[in-house]
Amino acid sequence: MKIAVCLKPVPSTTADLRPAADGKSLQLSGVEMLVNPYDDYAFEAALKLREALPGSSILAVSAGGDDTAKCVLHAIALGADAAIQVKAPGISARGAAFAIAAALKDFAPDLVLCGRQAIDDDQWEFPGALGELLNIPHVTAVQSLNVDVDGKKLTGKRRFNRDEQTIEATLPAVVSCDKGLNDPRSPTLKGRLDAKKKTATIKTPADLGLDPAALISTIRIETIAPPPQKSPGRIITLPPTDAAREVVRWLCDEAKVV
Repeated sequence: MKIAVCLKPVPSTTADLRPAADGKSLQLSGVEMLVNPYDDYAFEAALKLREALPGSSILAVSAGGDDTAKCVLHAIALGADAAIQVKAPGISARGAAFAIAAALKDFAPDLVLCGRQAIDDDQWEFPGALGELLNIPHVTAVQSLNVDVDGKKLTGKRRFNRDEQTIEATLPAVVSCDKGLNDPRSPTLKGRLDAKKKTATIKTPADLGLDPAALISTIRIETIAPPPQKSPGRIITLPPTDAAREVVRWLCDEAKVV
């Protein structure tokens, strides 16, 4: 089975993100970038499938700016058989779908895995767009994934209205992976050292027959601002009975919610 895994670089979840000087973008200079956490579930799923289905291969692919190099290096360190880095700075989620669909044309994967969403923009746009461009089924947000031993059909389970939904699809297909699907492993020291000896295939939009300008987002952001400051909390240090009276008074006379 040929498995492709799509990876995206995103700011670290602990990064202090602030609006840039233009007020229309984020200041990402010096911000640590890492692989989108949901994509880690996708790559772990690929590794488990390769272990269960001997002879399978994994191709990691990432499209975007220079930070995509970190994604493909991470994938190679984890054991990807090959990797493609599409250099396209400023690419949108839709543009990434076009670029990766073109990059996967020669590989012709039986299964394409990606994260449920990217934690930077939370658009949920990429998996469905990629499935449409490849003209194959796509199943979203799975928390359980099984592929038949013959590699012809998959079964996935996902949350649905406080219940569980089971979906079957024929392969090839695109599957986006949700939290809880597995426990992603980290690269070993040997894997990191081996990754330095390997190189990813680097492509540009022109190499894929694409117009770089068509991959840029058509959504215009007017302004980005931090959340409004919350008013400071109030600490009541009175005895319990008096504190209760003070809380009731505050709710009635000041907050006016009672």
